[in-house]
Amino acid sequence: MIKKITIFALIFAILACPDVAFGRKKKDKKDKKEQNQPVFIEYKEEEVDLPITNEMEQINGEWNVVEINESPVTTTAGSRVYFNFDVLGRKLYGNTGTNAVNATYSLKKDNKITFDDLLVTKKSGGYFQYIERDLLKALEDVNSVALVKVGDTEYMEMKNRRRDVVIKLRRQNLDFMNGPWLVKTINGENVIDRDIKLVNDIDMLTVNITSGCNIINGVITVNPFREFAIEYEDLKSSHRQCPNIDTETRLLIALEEAQLCRKRNDREVELLTTERDEMGKTVNKTLVVLEKVRL
Repeated sequence: MIKKITIFALIFAILACPDVAFGRKKKDKKDKKEQNQPVFIEYKEEEVDLPITNEMEQINGEWNVVEINESPVTTTAGSRVYFNFDVLGRKLYGNTGTNAVNATYSLKKDNKITFDDLLVTKKSGGYFQYIERDLLKALEDVNSVALVKVGDTEYMEMKNRRRDVVIKLRRQNLDFMNGPWLVKTINGENVIDRDIKLVNDIDMLTVNITSGCNIINGVITVNPFREFAIEYEDLKSSHRQCPNIDTETRLLIALEEAQLCRKRNDREVELLTTERDEMGKTVNKTLVVLEKVRL
């Protein structure tokens, strides 16, 4: 009986060995596969400090509040939280998401800043009452400001006496789009007609286009929730029939599709839209390339 049990045990061990070996091979293959997996390193753009040397150029204008005490500020469509600095009048305007904010401010040596005569309207805030509460409390603690740049984006950091950032703001800065431009390409095709010009006025949010025949005027819309978002709307033409009307039509269609802008270099910018590629991934597509008019 013992002999039979020993024989069965040996047979079982022999049959089991291939499974053990196969399991080890699978594990070795898995480990080898994991070792060969590409390692993706996230690239983070460098943060550069910007000394405040020209208050009008660097501080004046609108800034969106993106963080309060390191907590991101989330908003709903049609609402936003922002401050607007009027350097000439030494005024601060803004909105908490529901209520308007008005104050005076003073920027002194070593970027020390103080706010006085703060007024806030009294509308009920709903969800935004908590943002408003935290924002106004943080504003009371602000002692200094600093400017930093990450890539093409400028941020203002409002700090307390301990140098902690209590309010972080991002400039909605499309100033690089200002001024007159030649239309260089439309949907990848070169535009030979150098009479087609486009003039952006970012401050007034208007656009004027001359096509060599027609004059076209429109409105620029900037989305404060999306960086470098720009849209051209209500484009109205004088409707003359011109030899280059096809080029003009292609330009107008491209402008109406534009969602974003990007600086290519010191002389060129591009207008883009987003679309899905073959893999279903969202990618940017260049619609129009503009070249700065040499004055």
